[in-house]
Amino acid sequence: MILRCWMLLLLLGATAVQAAAVAEKVFADYADALLQIKVLDKNSGAKSAIGSGFLLADPQLIVTNYHVVSEAVLFPDKYQLEFLNKDQASGQLQIVAVDVVNDLALLASDYQAAQPFHIQAQAPVQGAAVYSLGNPHDLGLIVVPGTYNGLQKHSFYPRIHFTGAINSGMSGGPAVNEQGEVIGVNVASAGNDLGFLVPAAALLQLLQRPKVDDLKQDIQQQLVQNQRQMFEQILQADWKTKAFGPAMVPDEVVPFVRCWGSSNLEKEKDDVKRVNAFCNQPEEIFLSNEFSTGRIEMQFEWQQAKGLHPLQFFRRYQNSISQMNADNKAGEDDVSRFRCDTQVVQAAAGQQAKAVFCLRSYKDYPGLYDVAYISASLDQSHQGVISHFTLAGVEKDMALAFTRKFREAVTWQF
Repeated sequence: MILRCWMLLLLLGATAVQAAAVAEKVFADYADALLQIKVLDKNSGAKSAIGSGFLLADPQLIVTNYHVVSEAVLFPDKYQLEFLNKDQASGQLQIVAVDVVNDLALLASDYQAAQPFHIQAQAPVQGAAVYSLGNPHDLGLIVVPGTYNGLQKHSFYPRIHFTGAINSGMSGGPAVNEQGEVIGVNVASAGNDLGFLVPAAALLQLLQRPKVDDLKQDIQQQLVQNQRQMFEQILQADWKTKAFGPAMVPDEVVPFVRCWGSSNLEKEKDDVKRVNAFCNQPEEIFLSNEFSTGRIEMQFEWQQAKGLHPLQFFRRYQNSISQMNADNKAGEDDVSRFRCDTQVVQAAAGQQAKAVFCLRSYKDYPGLYDVAYISASLDQSHQGVISHFTLAGVEKDMALAFTRKFREAVTWQF
């Protein structure tokens, strides 16, 4: 037993030494193709944002995340882009193309490197060694060893699960195999050595797109195409429902919508009994520091209070309704105010509900809306069912179709 432990320790030590040696070689070979990307305020000359980027061999373009350079995309008169290489040499950058759905951007420059990066043609095998490069917290360029764990499960957007520390400032840097070939682009971290990469396949698709002159219009078209693909899957799905107190409500209607629940029925001291369910597609599309889109949320609550006066119950019930609202980040510069339509709708078995349907439009991306919907049953004085959803960045026709399907899926009979 002791001998086996020693052998395991020796094996782990040898593996760590080998990984360190490969990381050192990758960094030495490609250090001059790894860049810091700086967003500078033109008036003050000060940094507004920083990230990482890398130079490709063919075509000779610099890759980074859209969220790193978003301010320069949205406000080109206010911000400019520069790179800084390992020798502290700098130069100007111009934005060539963006992919907001996959959080990628392509930048042009006259900068050249002795050994620029190439993209790996095929995805690595599960468990393969991967090395993430970048500039964390403006501390200098580093390389972080990690492991390729395949694509993230239950996600609409393809993201590689990377076991390794991706820290702030490393966004937009490359993740490479042992040969230095790019397998993905650093995009996010969930802490505890849990990171996510945009697959190289998304980068290859962006490189093949035709050049556009109006980046904002291109972003709008990307958002429209993405939400159509997402909602077509949702609307064509056979929605499964589950028992929910006296009601039936939607469950995990598609793989990328996940559900959770809670209740207090076992707590005898609580004067209001509640059953709650919450379903969402939590991944957001970053548009700016103050504006994100793409989320879907559904909430359900059943309340029952046999020992309360009807007015007391109504106050509790009304308070629960008022707490449900749209939660995606958006300011008055991004969206209009909500415009709402209220009506009493007929539910199953002749029962009634008050329903409120609200829309607010996107100012820079015409034809897209945020949607908030809430419905509350009206038939009982001591119990009720509340159903609620929010959609971020959807066309009106899609929103109305989703509303019809949602209403049909929520039923109750007291």
